[in-house]
Amino acid sequence: MQKYKIMNIKTLFLVCFLLTFFNIDIFGQAKDKIAKVVIDAGHGGGHPGAVGKLCEEKEINLKVALRIGELISQNFDDVTVIYTRKKDETVDLYKRADIANKNKADLFISIHCNSVENNKTAGGVETFVMGIEKSAESAAVAKKENADMLLEKDYQTNYSGFDPNSPEANIIFSLYSSAYLNWSTILASRVQKHLVANTKMTDRSVRQGKIWVLYKVAMPSILIELGFISNPEEEKYLLREDTQELLAVSIYNAFVEYKNLVEGTLKPYLPIPKATKPTHRIEITEKTEIEIPSEHRIEITEKTEIEIPSNATNVTADSNEQTEPSIPKPDDNNIRFRIQFFISKDNLNTSDKKFSSITEVKKYYENGVWKYTAGDFKTLEEAQDKLKEVKKYFSDAFIIAFNNEQKISVAEAQQLLK
Repeated sequence: MQKYKIMNIKTLFLVCFLLTFFNIDIFGQAKDKIAKVVIDAGHGGGHPGAVGKLCEEKEINLKVALRIGELISQNFDDVTVIYTRKKDETVDLYKRADIANKNKADLFISIHCNSVENNKTAGGVETFVMGIEKSAESAAVAKKENADMLLEKDYQTNYSGFDPNSPEANIIFSLYSSAYLNWSTILASRVQKHLVANTKMTDRSVRQGKIWVLYKVAMPSILIELGFISNPEEEKYLLREDTQELLAVSIYNAFVEYKNLVEGTLKPYLPIPKATKPTHRIEITEKTEIEIPSEHRIEITEKTEIEIPSNATNVTADSNEQTEPSIPKPDDNNIRFRIQFFISKDNLNTSDKKFSSITEVKKYYENGVWKYTAGDFKTLEEAQDKLKEVKKYFSDAFIIAFNNEQKISVAEAQQLLK
């Protein structure tokens, strides 16, 4: 018993030390404006990442990362793009996190490619947020992405001997998993949706992983696995310039959707470029549960139904070509803007005490969860005023739109009103 207590005290001391050493903010919140974005091209230099038959992972990561940053810089005067690397060079993991933290960035997006030993058929795209992995596959990816840490020359000094696979690391990761997780998951789900819809690659869904570079940054963060270079067909696909452009535009459009949600803006998407579809496809049916802080819990399956916004700049589920939205006659329209502020798997009453600070609460059921809204406005301007009020109590609130009680994108609602 005495020995057990001593071990617990030692573990607690080590956890407290590491939390202080890594400066982890377990109460992190997303900001109301996205002004600085860090684009992280995974691996580089002496750390090639996964190695395929035709290329090394670091090459694809850099090309796609630079293009994403270029698109953001070209289309957003109010956003500063910061790169962890702009050429083939070695950048230690701790330095990547330092770049993001010292610049006080609002988002961290890490670009990678996947690989698996002894399986040339595994394929698809997946997006990771920081959390305790739920499957052996997620653990394998996290181990691969953390491996560069152990290759660094001054590993013991830079990380104070920290072992990402130790029991103490599990405790630290658990403490961190609630910080920024809500907004990280929102961004990850948008990225996954756009990539799968546009590339037609296998949807491996949004996952959690103990990925060091995600837990060290003090902001919402995601790590994107663009595909498997251990799969010969996907490696060829990922090496194509038109594919890399498609990947970059898809991630850019997901960023636009996320920024619109955070800021209540209506920036349009870029047109989807055409690219040759991958020839290989695998169906994944394993379930993963993404944990959301507070009472926001969403269950995501790896075989998902992708909801595609219907405005003209988006891609349809069956084609990479743009189509004009079907716009009803003006007399048929009944446009309403509302503020979505809460999600629950339980069917709560709109008069629940949780909502006592909110007026005119409504709810609707979508994708297996109940979603709660405030207000009912004919104009976006009125909704934006209400959003400021609701954010005082629910910081993750954002504007959504309906036409005749059918949910549509805010951009389409604006088009219909015109």
